[in-house]
Amino acid sequence: MKAILLLSGGIDSATLLYIMLRRKYEITALTFDYESEGSREINAAREIAKRAGVRHEVHEIEFYKRLRNSPSSSHTKIFDSDKGISNAYVPARNIVFFGLAAALAESDDASIIMSGHNKGDQERFPDADSKFVRAINRVIQLGLKNKDIRLKVAMPLRRFNKIQVLKRAIRLKVPLELTWSCYNNGEEPCNLCYGCISRKNAFNSLGVIDPWRR
Repeated sequence: MKAILLLSGGIDSATLLYIMLRRKYEITALTFDYESEGSREINAAREIAKRAGVRHEVHEIEFYKRLRNSPSSSHTKIFDSDKGISNAYVPARNIVFFGLAAALAESDDASIIMSGHNKGDQERFPDADSKFVRAINRVIQLGLKNKDIRLKVAMPLRRFNKIQVLKRAIRLKVPLELTWSCYNNGEEPCNLCYGCISRKNAFNSLGVIDPWRR
């Protein structure tokens, strides 16, 4: 079965990649370049895809770069602590990502788009929960010409927390030393952002040393 995998370079999407490899999917890994500066996640995604031996495409989304760089952007007004929205939220990101992935999937005759969102993402992002997935799948079916494919978005890790995902990653021998979880782009992880903290807590909970290269 042909599949498109949204590969971010983090633990979750890397783990899903190795699950898909075990299940014999024909995978195209898709990464989006949308940060205003060079992304460590993109470099990580490239190395992970290369190690796994899968086709990998990186597509730039210039719109998001302009949006996040613009001094007149109202982007920061979205983050209201009373609304419980993560400050890592990017406006309409998964609507855009899944739309672009659907275009690639239809042109490649792929039948599924895989995303590595976990249980914690559903709690923090409005475009990563089950209601959103059901809605976007309905939109995809209405919007694509090729009705024979029955293309859909799936989030196989949606019921797993970070610790449970990491357990699977270790069992599947995912190259965790290549993954990047930090929301920043420094030479080393900042150890302060949610990505770093959740990664550290997961490794500590399992009593495993993080193999990220130093």
